[in-house]
Parts: sequence; C-alpha cells; structure tokens
Amino acid sequence: MIYQVKADIVKNVRVSSKIYRMELAMPKISSLVKPGQFIHLRINNSFDPLLRRPFSVNKVIKNKKGKVINICVLYEIVGKGTSLLAEKCSGDILDVLGPLGNGFAFNDALLKNKQIILVAGGMGIAPLLFLVERLKDKRTKNKPVIFIGSRTKRDLVCLDEFKKAGCIVKISTDDGSLGFKGYVSELVENFLTNCQPLIPNPYIYACGPSPMLKKVQSIASEYNLKGQVSLDEMMGCGIGACLGCVVKAKTSGAGEDDNQPVYKRICKDGPVFDIQDIQWED
Repeated sequence: MIYQVKADIVKNVRVSSKIYRMELAMPKISSLVKPGQFIHLRINNSFDPLLRRPFSVNKVIKNKKGKVINICVLYEIVGKGTSLLAEKCSGDILDVLGPLGNGFAFNDALLKNKQIILVAGGMGIAPLLFLVERLKDKRTKNKPVIFIGSRTKRDLVCLDEFKKAGCIVKISTDDGSLGFKGYVSELVENFLTNCQPLIPNPYIYACGPSPMLKKVQSIASEYNLKGQVSLDEMMGCGIGACLGCVVKAKTSGAGEDDNQPVYKRICKDGPVFDIQDIQWED
C-alpha cells in the first residue's frame, strides 16, 4: 500500500558540513516501510522544484510502547532541492509519498550461517543503517562488517550508530584523513583477499554510486559471492510511470530473446537488485 500524507517535520539537524538528518512524523508510512525502500518528498507547495525528491529511509523512531511512528532520512546538500530542504524547520509540513520500491531481502533462510558484509559509498550509507537495525535479531555467527567510504573524514556519519548496532566498522577516505586511503571497494577487496578463508559464506549488501557498485559486482563475481545492491539514483515519478530511471539488467536466460537486454525501473523494480542483475555500462 502506498500513501500520500502530510508529514510534520520533528527535527532537521545538520550532522556534518553538508549532511542533514530529518525526522518526519508519519505513523501510516512508518509502520509499513522496510529497509531499502524510499519516500518521495515534495520540497515546496510551488512548482519550483517541480519534481519530488527520493530519499532512502535511514532509520525509524518508535514511541514508548514500541510502535514505529516516525521516519528519518539522511541527505546531503547538492542542489536547489536539498538546499531548500535544509532550510526547513521543526513544525513545517511536507507532502510525502511512500513507502516506495522494493527493499532488501533479509529473511532467516537467506542469512543462515552467513557473514554479512555491508558496503556504503558516500550517501549510500543512508539505507544500510535501517537494514542493520533490522538485522540485529538475526542469528548470524559473526558480527556484520560494514565498509564505509567517504571523500574525507568530515563527511563520515552514523559511525557510532553502526557500532551500537553491533557492526565492525571499517573506513576508507579518498584523502586518507581517516582509515584506509583509497576507494571503499579497494578496502573490501583487500579484506576478502586476506580474510576470506576465515569467513563463513560472506553475503554482501551495498549502496552507493554506480562506479562503486560496478566494482563491488566484479569483486562478488571474482569471489563467487551472493548479495544485493541498492541503486542510488534520481527518480522522476517514483512509481514506475515516467520511465526516467531505467537501468539495463542482465538477460534472464529464459527463452528466445536471451540476447536482448532487459530494462528495469529503479523506482519500481528496485531500488534493490540482486548483486549480479545489473548490466553496467563501460
């Protein structure tokens, strides 16, 4: 079920130089949303900006009785829409559509005896915190390991929350200001090269920019690993009607048209896909 609601802004707090976390009161959507799904926000009541903006659910907030009532989104100021969003205050109201898209699969049968590896590039960190919160009740042998990549240490967020959720946190920064100097995909590959014989059945969840996901897919192929990726892309309508967020997927191998590419809508068929499903452009 998809709802369109008027949501009160509870908080809109800056958590780094350009990154904010907004908490929205929307019990109807909050009770249904799953890790990996997103909501579509209308920034203003005017036609500027014209399109809604998609935001992954970063975490959910429960009341004293344990009922989920609010949703948090994490966003970075990158353009006019997010600049306007950063000016919103507690008590302001936003028009919200959601929950949208298909989320992560994380059932007991899938994760039995698996070592969970999470890979976040930049703002790809947003949906993985919600996922980790839901994974806490899964009976996995080892602690989840999350690899977080960022331009610099000033852009790193949610580290303490991942640790509190029981994760082992490994960091890479492009400038070497904290952790491994280089891309997060390099850090993941180094870890698997050195540790895979000691790791039982690694399973990957990843979210981030396309170049990172393409490399993670390659690493998964090399080490014969299974997993899921969440595509971090702009979306127009958010419900699969405009075809503005189409991605090429690998062929199904199910018939005469095996050599024909399959096109999938990120907002409707995703944003979460099997790690080997996307056919990345060279």
